[in-house]
Formats: sequence, C-alpha cells, structure tokens
Amino acid sequence: MSSRVDLLTSELDDLHRGRGIHAPTVGAKLGPTLRELIYGDNEPDEAESRSVIKASLVSAAQVLPTDLARVFRAGLGVDDTSPLLTDRLARLGLSMDRGTRTMSRRLAEANRAVAQVLERRARVSDDRNPFATKGWYVDKLESHAVIGDRPSFTGIRDIKFTHDNVRYLCESFSVPHSAGTPAGDDLTVEPTEGCELVEVNRFSPSCWQLTIHLPQTFKALDTHRVGLTVTMPSHEFIRPYNALVAVRRTRSFHASVTFDPETKVDEVWRYDGVPPLSIEDGVPTNNLLDLGTGRTIAADWPTVRQGLAYGIGWS
Repeated sequence: MSSRVDLLTSELDDLHRGRGIHAPTVGAKLGPTLRELIYGDNEPDEAESRSVIKASLVSAAQVLPTDLARVFRAGLGVDDTSPLLTDRLARLGLSMDRGTRTMSRRLAEANRAVAQVLERRARVSDDRNPFATKGWYVDKLESHAVIGDRPSFTGIRDIKFTHDNVRYLCESFSVPHSAGTPAGDDLTVEPTEGCELVEVNRFSPSCWQLTIHLPQTFKALDTHRVGLTVTMPSHEFIRPYNALVAVRRTRSFHASVTFDPETKVDEVWRYDGVPPLSIEDGVPTNNLLDLGTGRTIAADWPTVRQGLAYGIGWS
C-alpha cells in the first residue's frame, strides 16, 4: 500500500501537468489526499480555489532549497503561466543551465519534498478530539421541537462530506442542568432517517455525546441526510428555547416550536447570533415573534457563525 507521501507526490505530479494552478477547474483537479490537506472541512470553491491552493503549496515549498523551490513554482505555474509544463520547465532550465530531463528529475524531487512537508504539517496539527474530527460539515440543520408533557426535539442534518471514507459522525447535544431538576436518565434518542445506530454517551450532567453510524462509507463531495429525535423525560427538564450553538461548520439553520394546548406561552422571540450564555437569562430580545393561533412558530437563519447562538426562545 502506498504511503500518504507517495499519494501526495503523485497528486502533485498530476496537478502540474498542463496549466498547473491556472487550469480552469483547478479545484476539481486536486487529488483526494491534497484536497483533504488543503481544504480541511471546506469544499473546493471555484472562485477561490486557485489562490487557496497556491498559498498552501507555495508556503510548503518555501522550506525547500532555492533551486528546488524554483522548479516547484515553475511546475505550478506561479511565475510562468505558459499552458504547457514542458515549456515552463524548459524556460527555467535555460536560466539555470540545465536540460529538460534534469529539470523533470528536479521537479519529481521537489514534489516529494513538498509532499513530505505537507504530511508533516498534517501530522502535527491532527486533532483526535471526536468533536473536531475532519471530513464533514452540516450544510443545513433543522430542529423541530414539540413542547408538551414529554418534549421532543427532532434534528435533521444535511451532511456534506469533504473527505473520503467517512462512516461515523460525532455530535453532541446539551440541556443545561441545575440543582433540583430531573437527572435526565430517562431521555431517549431514536434515529429517524439516514443512520443505522446511535450510541449515546452522557459525559456530564448537561451534555451527551452521540456517535452516529452511517449506512455506508461516503466519499468527498457526497451528501447525506441524517435525522434523530431526542425525547425528554418531562417538561421540567428543558430550558425554554430551541437553539443552536454551532461547534462544527454549519451553513444554515431552521428551527420550529410547536406548543401543545396545555402549555402556557406569553412571549416568543428570536436569537439572531448572540453570545451563548445570554440565552440562559431568558430575557426576550427585540425580535419578538407572533405565535398566532396555530401554536407553531418557525424561523430561518441562512447564515450561521460558529460559536454564536441562534434559535427561538419563549416565556
């Protein structure tokens, strides 16, 4: 089996051919190993691909000896935008008094050296925290709450995979806990779509870790929908909000709350990207919502910023 350095070296060789980083669809031209290291949990963006790839690879080449760095830049097409790799290498060879074959050997040497730099950087920055694992992000999250004697929260996630061979997802949910409230041991978590099994691990009085087993192994740029329903043991256990604080990249959020006829509601409001602890105060924001007569209210957030709270609160 080839090592990751071998794979990166081969993918760099493929990237150099033709126009290099000036290829019209250079983001799609990247091999899967390069794409994983350069983009992380972001998908290639055609408008920005060229500058992102150039910055990452030129940075890696800066630690090489000067002659190898020059050859690598010629391979990428950084300083010479000629459409053929052979022409770029030939022109640089003339300035360095080296023949075409020598320049091709130097490029192969430079590619392997850059591959080693990329692999070393990735190994140093690897994070084994299950909540920080790479390979996917949430394109859209829907959270539907039904508030009654046993409140339930159904989360539906449209997952976009950024790496190959993703088979598991790790997520969390939390219900802030205080003295005198139920322990919450009787809550249930049920998969509703897109997953085979959910392992539930309670690691604090307020937080649960969910390991979601997917029905198959997914590849980069695949999409998949996953649904889970969490049912609480009692109305007393929940806080009066249905909210998201995104730890992982989440593009958009939709929340709804349905109150049963026995649930008294005075006011309902939106949280539009606020500090997370502020929602614990239970103070209405200026963005009040009209519950009307249907007992259901919904709101959308087309853009979500990590670390801020979005959702619906009530009193």
